[in-house]
Amino acid sequence: MEQKESIRDNRKGKHLTKEDRIIIETMLRNKHKIIEISDYLGRSVRCIQREVKAGMVKHLNSDLTTGMVYNADRGQDVHDLKATRKGPQLKLEKYPETIEYIKDRITKDKWSPDVVANNMKEKNMPGAVCTKTLYNNIDQGVIKGVSNDKLWEKIYRKKHKKCHIRRHKKHNAPRTSIEERPPEVEEREEFGHWEIDLIVGGKDTSRPVLLTLIERKTRRLIIRKLPDKTQSSVIKALRSVESNMGVNKFKATFKSITADNGSEFLDVEQMEKSAFSKKMRVKFYYAHPYSSWERGSNENANRMIRRFIAKGSNIGKFTMKYIKWIEQWINNYPRKILQYKTATECMNLEMAT
Repeated sequence: MEQKESIRDNRKGKHLTKEDRIIIETMLRNKHKIIEISDYLGRSVRCIQREVKAGMVKHLNSDLTTGMVYNADRGQDVHDLKATRKGPQLKLEKYPETIEYIKDRITKDKWSPDVVANNMKEKNMPGAVCTKTLYNNIDQGVIKGVSNDKLWEKIYRKKHKKCHIRRHKKHNAPRTSIEERPPEVEEREEFGHWEIDLIVGGKDTSRPVLLTLIERKTRRLIIRKLPDKTQSSVIKALRSVESNMGVNKFKATFKSITADNGSEFLDVEQMEKSAFSKKMRVKFYYAHPYSSWERGSNENANRMIRRFIAKGSNIGKFTMKYIKWIEQWINNYPRKILQYKTATECMNLEMAT
């Protein structure tokens, strides 16, 4: 035991063994310093200090004096007692590769824990856990580098309060209330019914904004960058979508659009009227004031966009290429509500029928 150089690999993160404790007792008896024991065992100085403190016993010397010395058996007993107080090892802790995979999907690919859990299940990965367990593991700190502030959905999730909105039978004549919308639209049974909204970057409405259109059944998203928050810009964007699709395809794809009561959507006649024929291109319905849940798909899509364009950001700084990438990312993101299919896959199925 006179050898001072370490003959062991660094065992950082591993518990001390009974053999390690015997070595500590022997080296201390031979007057070795803590740092020498640390180097020999490949452990930190603090680790050896904690072990020595835990294994101290009162020792009777030959001259009948007493003193405190380290005892390997005592140190092992303390360790074993502490081990009995721990719960069973968590399932994920046995699979560091899976933990790293989860971390990369959440931090790099911006997947939600629910999508990660389903993806692991489909791949039959070792250590795969359900969504609830994965959230619990994140709360417990098992996934190093992933905390609640990395979970975009959890940050903004709030308990909903019941709001009582007074319904008026009398409506503004030019606009059609959501109450007149067919039941199949409400139940998402029929393809072709969309929701529309604007995302603003700040209080200055003269700055560029984003127009979002989302199909209620497939959750297919369309994003357009507008120069400002005006009726004319919205109408021009709708005409552009119609022009790119063609009149016939647009009518087959857009059967109705549900909007809020913002001033940018109030020119019903121009938004419903086709730019290329005298016929109506799409029917507009209007949600009740202060009832954003009536356009829930739109609100959820906007929250996803906020992952890439923070609230208050100057939208004018973001390129059309980047905005198109965001649109594609969301449309190719597996969704639980779609049985973990993507919006693009669901849209293609609808268009094929």
